[in-house]
Amino acid sequence: MKFPPLAAFAAVFLAALCAFAPGAASAQGRDNVYAVAGVHVDETAANAAAAQQAGLAAAQRAGFERLVRRLTIPDELTARGVPQVETATLDRLVSSVDVEQERRSGTRYIGRLTVRFDPSGVRTLLRQFNLTVVDTRTAPVLVAPLVVTGTSEEMTALWREVWATGGFGDELVPLATAPEGLQGAPAWATAQPFAQSAAAASALYATLRVQGGAATASLVEIDANARRDRGEVSARINGEDPAALRAALASLADQASTRIQNDWKSRVATGGGQRGRINTTALYTTQAQWEQIKEALEGAAQTLISEIRIEAVGRQGALISFSFVGDRSQLTAELQRRGVALGDTAQGATLRVAPR
Repeated sequence: MKFPPLAAFAAVFLAALCAFAPGAASAQGRDNVYAVAGVHVDETAANAAAAQQAGLAAAQRAGFERLVRRLTIPDELTARGVPQVETATLDRLVSSVDVEQERRSGTRYIGRLTVRFDPSGVRTLLRQFNLTVVDTRTAPVLVAPLVVTGTSEEMTALWREVWATGGFGDELVPLATAPEGLQGAPAWATAQPFAQSAAAASALYATLRVQGGAATASLVEIDANARRDRGEVSARINGEDPAALRAALASLADQASTRIQNDWKSRVATGGGQRGRINTTALYTTQAQWEQIKEALEGAAQTLISEIRIEAVGRQGALISFSFVGDRSQLTAELQRRGVALGDTAQGATLRVAPR
């Protein structure tokens, strides 16, 4: 391959580096944790406008409580309780409310909303209540919502829907719903291609069974190295109407997510999610290779890495440093899923486009 003169080549890469904005990518990944999606409200009032206003207020309150549970250690929250804040304080903490889906009538408002909060304000408030804030994300988990034989098509579809619309993608451990093609008994050989497409480190098989007035889901998580029985979650179906069934299935999904999230927060709190910093040399021969390395780092900034800094750039490589949470093997696997190999040489750590 014939390379352009050094000055021209460096100019191309400097332009690409300017477009990288790694600090913004890291901050965005962290701040996504402060968005609570899939908040369902159903409010009635004297007129349509009042019902909508009541729905938005209820969404802010429900979103705040979900966010507090997301960011705090369960034992601390049990001891101290969810902070009770005045409406004016809550209004200041909310950055925006986005409508995912809504229905209106003359006196009723039904909606599914996303509530976005100010990260700095929320962190400050929680610390004032002596609550430890955990907002470090990790690699996603792919969820396969399955059902036992004999389950109706309608219930099967509803089970998938509560996972897809529950807002679990913004959790500390993002949960991505697998395509319908992932079926059968838990097996990493089967799940791995689907997990790789979602940049997921593992797959959670959640198998639904509804019997009488009770719904249960058995949970099995698998990855390349192990199979873990996550137990079973259950919920009562309080009524025969579709809303009661939806509420029960949504409760199962929420309970399953809580188990995954609390396990991660426990690891972070006890040092299993400890931070490290690494200096690497990104090696490339074309701008396309640099773009792929850049995309991998930007993607990983949504999960394990942060504080990316470009120290120097040259014709054949760039010096990059960044912080990461977890151990080196997790970091290697996360970058590998994104098409970049983290290696070691006598001169130090390297980043290269992984061979296909």
